Amino acid sequence: MKLFQSYILVAMACAVSITAAAQGGEEGELNGGTITVVKPYDPTISDAFKVKSTPTVNDTTTVKKKPVTYSIFSVPVASTFTPDKGKLSKRKAPKRAKFFDNYARLGLGNYVNVLGEFAGNFEVDKNTDLGVFLNHNSSQGGIDDATFDDTFSDTSLDVSYGKRNRKSNWGITAGGRYQTANWYGVAPLALSSVPAGVDVDAGTSYLTLGLSGKAQFFDSVLENVELAFTNLSSGNDATESRVRLLPQLAFEVMEEEISLGVEVDYVTGAFDTQGTIPVADAYSYLNLGINPSINLYGDRYKVELGARMNYLTDNEASEGSFKVYPDINASYILMDEKVIAYADIGGGLDMNTLQNFADENMFIAPAVTVAPTSRQIDAQLGIKGKLSSNFGYKLYGGYSLEENRYFYTKDNSVLLTAVPRLPYEYANTFYTQYGDLSTVSFGGSASVDLNTQFNLTLNAKYMSYDVTNGDSFDNVASQLPSFTADIVGNYDITDKWNVGTTLYFVGEREAFRTGGTTATETLDSFVDLNLDINYKINPKLTAFLRGHNLTGGNYQYYLDYPVQNLQILGGAVYKFDF
Repeated sequence: MKLFQSYILVAMACAVSITAAAQGGEEGELNGGTITVVKPYDPTISDAFKVKSTPTVNDTTTVKKKPVTYSIFSVPVASTFTPDKGKLSKRKAPKRAKFFDNYARLGLGNYVNVLGEFAGNFEVDKNTDLGVFLNHNSSQGGIDDATFDDTFSDTSLDVSYGKRNRKSNWGITAGGRYQTANWYGVAPLALSSVPAGVDVDAGTSYLTLGLSGKAQFFDSVLENVELAFTNLSSGNDATESRVRLLPQLAFEVMEEEISLGVEVDYVTGAFDTQGTIPVADAYSYLNLGINPSINLYGDRYKVELGARMNYLTDNEASEGSFKVYPDINASYILMDEKVIAYADIGGGLDMNTLQNFADENMFIAPAVTVAPTSRQIDAQLGIKGKLSSNFGYKLYGGYSLEENRYFYTKDNSVLLTAVPRLPYEYANTFYTQYGDLSTVSFGGSASVDLNTQFNLTLNAKYMSYDVTNGDSFDNVASQLPSFTADIVGNYDITDKWNVGTTLYFVGEREAFRTGGTTATETLDSFVDLNLDINYKINPKLTAFLRGHNLTGGNYQYYLDYPVQNLQILGGAVYKFDF
């Protein structure tokens, strides 16, 4: 009966008006701490790698005062002896490490690699903060097998403003990102067509500008709302704009918790320059969606029962379609915290964008096909838990079915282009081609946290692919690995020395060459070891030394694009307050 009511409630939630006004409350209290500067919420341009600006403080051990006991031994004497009062022995409490609101990082390495970061937090008043984050990562290249220049750069700047009060908090972020790279991955059959003694400018670039805002309300039907705008332009005259509105409501119906998410997502773009394989010169999509759900609780179980409903409009084709996806998350405690069974059954509409493609693969052609992907089902079932206070695990199996999924295929149509050729006509770019993908996966993870000074995490995943409706690329799951694994560890040797390491393994991948001469090749698996050593000179200054790709050599993650070999980068981090 309760489950039947739950389905009724989900249906009722779909009809709820989403124009509820935020209602204030006097009970909402916000912690008045400072805002830590992190990479702003999507789409604030990039998820740039950030290093913790301050170390973790080990201050969880409570020092107990040592008890003092004494006794008086009486003997028959004329005088009375009165002992002195006992005194507690004093022990100095461990000194807390000082935290700083700002930091600057600078590193230099071989290949003339340059790393620069700045994070600043300015307290306007006790309820208002202004944050600035600048990140730069560049290299002058020098890969042995690169045919053209292989330099790259990635620079981003974000400025955020946040305010909080008893009823709500809100923030806005404005930012920009500029990326440059080169199409240096020339296919073997095109090497003979590269002009001798001529410096071919094979550069490509993307500039992204964004403005986003987020507000959170306390004791209100409208829990939070997000609004974001991004605009992208490329060095080859491609443009793209995206607007997203994401309100989230929460209320009670018949004493049950109901949540309702709403999504409005509009993407439009155009290409003024075509590559060797012509694609549509414009695209435009509007996605309207709702996500009602109900939370059910018991002594040993928790269930979030919901669904996603989306209406997608293809404005260029003047077509529309309605899609429904499951959104169910459930867990059941089998043995305290040691064994917990769980199931995640979801799906959704992924709005692929040119910005996403450029972030993932900078070597795409000047114009590529951009279209949404429908994840009809994305399910995972498994068990997880903690066998002890310092050992956790997770084992799972999964199945997903994606309709109109994109694959990166390598251009191979150099023989069809005229001479002289343009920089992207040497079989050195990637295109996006679409097919339906079903994936069966098995995986697991384990984490060891012996104490606050040492932790280690292991992840491994096996995937088996089946591609249909991809006849144009022989139904090859191009560039997708069949196995991945990683080990991430961190060890605080002393108060001054810290060592971190990451070890990645990526299995073999099939890659498809499209265009003039089609072919399927297999990319070798590789291991990539990275080491990060830090030495705290004083509370404000820390020196670091990094080693990247210590074992992998010039492996190829993308077909014909070898990466930089062993890289060593050193520098310093300075933390400070204004």
